[in-house]
Amino acid sequence: MKKIILTILFITSHSILVQAQEAMKLDLKKSEVKWFGGFAFDFGGHEGTVNIKSGELIKVEGKIARGTFVIDMNTIVNTDGDLHKELIDHLKSDDFFDVENHPTAKLSIEKVKYHDPNNTKFSDSIFIRLNGELTIKDITHPVMFEGEVNAESTMIIAKFKIDRTRWNVNFKSKSIGARLKDGIISDAIELRIALHLK
Repeated sequence: MKKIILTILFITSHSILVQAQEAMKLDLKKSEVKWFGGFAFDFGGHEGTVNIKSGELIKVEGKIARGTFVIDMNTIVNTDGDLHKELIDHLKSDDFFDVENHPTAKLSIEKVKYHDPNNTKFSDSIFIRLNGELTIKDITHPVMFEGEVNAESTMIIAKFKIDRTRWNVNFKSKSIGARLKDGIISDAIELRIALHLK
């Protein structure tokens, strides 16, 4: 009898857990990743986009709790119109992202904390703090950043900066000993993400 009760309790609790969690696929046509890289000691730089290949976000009790999406590094382009073909070939080379050997990158969101520091409870957006892991060139490091989610929890917008040298993207980095005359590139890459659910 005791075994039967335990079995019923397990099945019930498992059913509640399954119902509370919902895996939602990303709308790949609306979701996007934008990037910006600049010079360390000069104005200007380059910006562009890279496509999301696949991904999903997990909702728990109606709120986004975690998720993962894969980035197709072969789709990287610059949108500033300067040196397009030459620049893209260089970004795909082993000076930067070595796309031939590392065709994808990945961002895993492992924790989402909802908060409202500016008391904007009547706004359409809710502030969130995200913790996760970013993988580039098969190198993974933790990342933490702020973002916003809409009231329906169907869209996340966030931007953050990473130190590219942590992922072995070292071309003309001041921290790797590049010379000023060579035109040092900032170690910081800014990423802006917009994740839309279907």
